[in-house]
Amino acid sequence: MQPHLHPAPETPLVSIIVPVYNLETCVSSCLDSLLAQTWLPLEIILVNDGSTDGTARILNAYAERHPGIRVITQANAGVDAARYAGMDAATGEYVMFVDGDDAIFPDSVEAMVQMAVRERADIVIGDYVRHLDRFGLFRRKDGHIPHSRVVKREEFLSSYYSGFFGMDRHGLFYTYGKMCIKLYRREFLLDNRPAPSGLRYAEDQLFNLQVFPAAERIAVLAREVYIYKFGGVTGNLSLSLFDDMLLLHSTKLTMTDREDWKKSELGAFLNNVRSFLATLAVSGELTARSMPEALEKLNGSAIWRQALEVHPSLNDPFFSAMRRNDAAAAYGELSRHTILKKTAYRLRRAILKLVR
Repeated sequence: MQPHLHPAPETPLVSIIVPVYNLETCVSSCLDSLLAQTWLPLEIILVNDGSTDGTARILNAYAERHPGIRVITQANAGVDAARYAGMDAATGEYVMFVDGDDAIFPDSVEAMVQMAVRERADIVIGDYVRHLDRFGLFRRKDGHIPHSRVVKREEFLSSYYSGFFGMDRHGLFYTYGKMCIKLYRREFLLDNRPAPSGLRYAEDQLFNLQVFPAAERIAVLAREVYIYKFGGVTGNLSLSLFDDMLLLHSTKLTMTDREDWKKSELGAFLNNVRSFLATLAVSGELTARSMPEALEKLNGSAIWRQALEVHPSLNDPFFSAMRRNDAAAAYGELSRHTILKKTAYRLRRAILKLVR
């Protein structure tokens, strides 16, 4: 069934950029959600980042059937490079990013572009829901956008921007940290985008951290536009990404001169250390045998020593063990607090094998 279109009197072209790597089992649902949009015209740019499974065949088949779809193929260089390749190829007045294992609601582009045009916004931020594999949608727990409004540059820098450094008075860190769930004016984006970071973890957070301060008007849309499906890098963390996490927070410290923001960021870093390692322990990527490697990475980083100095009162059993370089005790504390999550994780994996 063809979507019912509601174009504005002037219908700007919107370019949707989709980085894809080895997503043969789920990319079709993403593309179907894009093709079901109530807004036209659309330019859909699929960047095949060196996939080694059947992804290329699926992307090319969609492009053959739908003239508005283009496929760019490149050697595997990571999601950051794939998004930049898409930006370089885009021709729309507005640009939107959608990960190849996620989806958007049918009226998402329409709602965002109409607000962008009406409010003369450089960026529109929408809301999102999480999707747990085949078990349906559920709302996230990390805040939401309570009402639509426009945030001008001065207010954003004085009130919202500190959220990037852990001082999130609006509860929107996870919302405005992502490159997805946003519509960017392309000319603004190309004029202000930073060089590719090369990070494989939270690269979109670092991107927006540098782009947002240049925006004159940011429209915040109290509407769910994005369906985030747990997976990708975030859902498949590994100890090899720990270095990227350290680099992310170290880089963020160089981007502000405010001591209160730096202190807050160091606290956020310590929280991330715990949650990152706990997630690895739950999935089995971190074991008692590999815990010393994680501790060695931390001890080799300046930000770890700085964070412990700035937050000396952080002496719960986990951090106490980490401070005295007792990897076995630190892992024991992680395991003690994640045993139920480990059980749920393994049960969930078993159920998924049965339903797939």
